[in-house]
Amino acid sequence: MTITARRRVALLRGLALVCACSLSIGSHFGQNTLGPLKSQLSREKGTSNAQFGLLIAAFALNSTWTPLVGGLFTARLGTALSSIIATSIIFGGQLILLLGDLSGSVKTMVFGMFIFGLGISPLSVVQETIIVRYFKDHGLGLSLALGLVAGKIASFVSARISFPLSQWNPHAPFVVSTLLAGFSFVVNLFYLWYDKWIANEIGVEAEDFGSGSGEAALHEVTAKRRVRIGDLLNMGDIFWLYIAINVFCGFIWTPFPHLAPNIIEKRYNLSEGRAAEESSILLAGSMFLYPICGYITDTIKKRSIVHKLLLLSSVLTLMCYAWLTLPPTLTGTPLPAMLSFGLGIGFSPLLLVIIVPHLVPLPYVSTALGAHKSIESSGSTIMQTLAGLVLDTKSRTSASAIQKVLNVFFALNICQFIGVYTMMIFDEAHRRRLLKQLPEDSEYEALAANEESPEHESEEMQELHPREHARPSRSFLPPEMIATPAERQRGKVFFVLSAVTIFGTWIMFMTSAGFEFRGST
Repeated sequence: MTITARRRVALLRGLALVCACSLSIGSHFGQNTLGPLKSQLSREKGTSNAQFGLLIAAFALNSTWTPLVGGLFTARLGTALSSIIATSIIFGGQLILLLGDLSGSVKTMVFGMFIFGLGISPLSVVQETIIVRYFKDHGLGLSLALGLVAGKIASFVSARISFPLSQWNPHAPFVVSTLLAGFSFVVNLFYLWYDKWIANEIGVEAEDFGSGSGEAALHEVTAKRRVRIGDLLNMGDIFWLYIAINVFCGFIWTPFPHLAPNIIEKRYNLSEGRAAEESSILLAGSMFLYPICGYITDTIKKRSIVHKLLLLSSVLTLMCYAWLTLPPTLTGTPLPAMLSFGLGIGFSPLLLVIIVPHLVPLPYVSTALGAHKSIESSGSTIMQTLAGLVLDTKSRTSASAIQKVLNVFFALNICQFIGVYTMMIFDEAHRRRLLKQLPEDSEYEALAANEESPEHESEEMQELHPREHARPSRSFLPPEMIATPAERQRGKVFFVLSAVTIFGTWIMFMTSAGFEFRGST
């Protein structure tokens, strides 16, 4: 291939990557617009704390079930139709949110966020499929990393500029968010229009493109996203401990960045602009810590490092809550807490994904990841809803209500730390038990398989663990070596509890929404 042809192929692949990264800009920006505007919404629209909590929870609510069916949905409809539906849903949700803001209807805004959240999981499958198709043998790990980091940058920018935009025009943040969602929709149409042309151009000038056809890429991605509910019973106690930890991670991770601007504004007597500016630090860490974390886990290649990093992240978020629970007259500024939380949350969500292949065999990874995201979203929705209700308690002053919420965050973070530490101890004991059950000539292979990066990785893992550095295969452990009969019996109980948690999340949200918006238009 000539130098000119190589440059042309690189340019076309770069164009495909830009399109893929642009798909998620609107959704990530829209997720983080509301937090800095909480005081403004309360002042101009009379939004209560509970209503604001429902506004944020409405977005996360659909993530309690869409991760379980996202891969199947995309596989059935195909990349093109799935991308149109997903970007249309996100754009439509943002339009409804904007109309609610313009009309002053908080109920309409909640409905807009509910619709908006429907498109997130299918969109992530489409984005990954596009990147896998064009970069399977050409720096896939780096390309997927760029896709994720682009979304994290959009989240940080949203938290940073939402309040300044609102000072220029009260509706400006919602207009910008809607325009970016529309931009992602238009970029998707552009990609679909030129997809075959790009593929043909690269196919003519790059002989190895055949292995990255659209259908093959879609099959590869959706296979990793397919959830088989029956497999949950074969994963053992260590997996259900991991699921319990995910609930607590949902409690303490996602809700706080949305609540933080208003909390530190009231607690430290800051202006709305200053509070929004300092709280945006919470979303800055992931832009650079995701790649660093991926590099560390990929280089050290030991399961223990993932546990230790997860413990470190728990300590960092715990330090944040500990600082905020102290009297503000003693601490003086929330900045150390914001920095600590930003560092802790900057890499911990990735660790929850990387750790999965160390806990379950590869055939169960996609199911475990779907359950992980679903149950974590349940925890987030529950905490966001309850925090709003507590902050609206009439029998307490605003300061005491904030103190109670921070105390709960602190206590839940301690529970999460205990859970992470217990999982590390159980995982080591579980690994030793499995090694004793293996024939001698298989011990080294099994141990190595648990220490290396898996061949079939999730979206977040692939973006930071290039396939060319992964082992070609991993040993498969039969179900009887994963979970004992007693563990399977307990697994049935834990499965029912998880289902009840998800179902209860919906009941809580719908009941709270019905109570808060009764009689409103």
